[in-house]
Amino acid sequence: MRSGRSPPFLSKQEKYLQNKMTKSRLQILLIFVAIIGIILLLLYFSWSTLFPKPVNLILQQRTSNDVSETLLLDDDTIMGKPDAPVLIVEFGEFMCPYCGQIHREIEPLWRKEYIETGKAKYVFRDYINLGHLRAFTAAEANECADAQGKQWPMYDLLFDNAYTGDAWAQLPNRKDFIEIMNRYAQHLNLDVALFKECINNSTFGEEVQLDASAGSQLGIFGTPVIYIGNDQTGFVKIRGAQPYSVYTQIIDEKLKS
Repeated sequence: MRSGRSPPFLSKQEKYLQNKMTKSRLQILLIFVAIIGIILLLLYFSWSTLFPKPVNLILQQRTSNDVSETLLLDDDTIMGKPDAPVLIVEFGEFMCPYCGQIHREIEPLWRKEYIETGKAKYVFRDYINLGHLRAFTAAEANECADAQGKQWPMYDLLFDNAYTGDAWAQLPNRKDFIEIMNRYAQHLNLDVALFKECINNSTFGEEVQLDASAGSQLGIFGTPVIYIGNDQTGFVKIRGAQPYSVYTQIIDEKLKS
């Protein structure tokens, strides 16, 4: 005979309670894992927005005259001399972190070296990324300022204050956002009443959409995308924010051609 105690037998009620406790612990564990996963995803997207990784360079030579016709329209406001030999066209938006990087780090350099010297001209075309709720109205505000001859000063204000200063891109309340746009109009000595009417009536909403449609025709699916060239030599397409040397190399090659 074997010595020792026999294992205790659980009653049906005890087994039920034990199974219930096991299931509860499992549910708590699953909920905990799900919460951790959500937190990690939020941290990832927040980090990638604040500190975007460099985008790989993609260049594509374009020689079709149709490209030039799509890039520069009759109503586009040009920065620089209209007869400058090299055209720079950026498809971007005011909430795009990479576009903001170009505005801060690259654009001041090419303004001084190429645009102010008459070697190149620059055009900004709107391409609104999915989920950027304020970007469309910001683009309209820029067009409304353009109607009063102040596109580039408004353009600078919008980029400079998207995520710093007023941080208008992060405002959840549309009313607060519109108040900032009106304040910019006042700062630029625009006719504020006319500017407000332009925003409220979405006067240039269709034009912003047409810019995006032009970008889609060119195979653009994100921002920034920059074209550099002219009708004679074709265009080079650059995706993402790249070092300044990338742009200068292409512009200089176009100037020599």
